[in-house]
Amino acid sequence: MAKIFADECINYDLVLALRKAGFDVLTVKEVKLIGCDDETIYNFAQTNRRILLTFDRGFGDIFRFDIVKSYGVIIVLISRIDRKNIADIIIKFLNGFKTRKLRGKLVIIAGNKIRISQR
Repeated sequence: MAKIFADECINYDLVLALRKAGFDVLTVKEVKLIGCDDETIYNFAQTNRRILLTFDRGFGDIFRFDIVKSYGVIIVLISRIDRKNIADIIIKFLNGFKTRKLRGKLVIIAGNKIRISQR
């Protein structure tokens, strides 16, 4: 199962749903990184070999973050998804995609549309 690092913008209900589905999820709060800059969050995820899960579009900035060398970054555009469906969409995506294939990929989830790119 995927090892995920949930940014502080990810609500705890989503974290619990992912854990219930069998995913290894670690949160920014649990590692005491609340309020840290994006680079610190990104570096923690990569150092700990975790996919970064966030609602923050800033992590898609290829000039700030070397996505190709990452363990994967998933950005969920919540403005385009019914909040009730966010967990289901993410779990369905992760269950249908081999974790190792996310390495070096930027995934944008916007409603029922999922874009996967290698930058």
